[in-house]
Amino acid sequence: MITFNRTTIVSLGLILGGCTGEVVFVADQAISASGWSSTDRPEFCFDISDTLVRHDVFIDVRHTGDYPFSDLYVFVDLDGPGNLHIRDTVECILADASGNWFGKGTGFVVTDAYRAHVLYKLGNRFPRKGRYCMRLEQAMRTDPLPEILDVGITIARSERTR
Repeated sequence: MITFNRTTIVSLGLILGGCTGEVVFVADQAISASGWSSTDRPEFCFDISDTLVRHDVFIDVRHTGDYPFSDLYVFVDLDGPGNLHIRDTVECILADASGNWFGKGTGFVVTDAYRAHVLYKLGNRFPRKGRYCMRLEQAMRTDPLPEILDVGITIARSERTR
């Protein structure tokens, strides 16, 4: 019997999550240098014109190497046509058990920031045509949350057909 630990599953998710189709929306917002306050809720609005097309939705997090945790909990609020409101709690795993950051590092000579592209929804169908708005709220016990540089979302056409 094959067993998988949490790190293997997260790594596999990050690898598979990178295998998406055409990006239809991408945006991010900078976080204050004083930290990400739970009252600061970046909002991203986008239009959906085809309800039959599946989309992969990602939460994008850029943080410094001094971020004090290996994960980030985020409340995700999605509002859409027909009074649609969905609230989810998402754990964004940013580092493995040894403390090695997932995502891509950036910096000149020394890596000083990491960008994590965390899969939130795979093969998601939006139920109605129209405008959707997604808000991200940090849900950690530390408030404000230090060392987060910016957060955003990416929506891509899914290569998943079912």
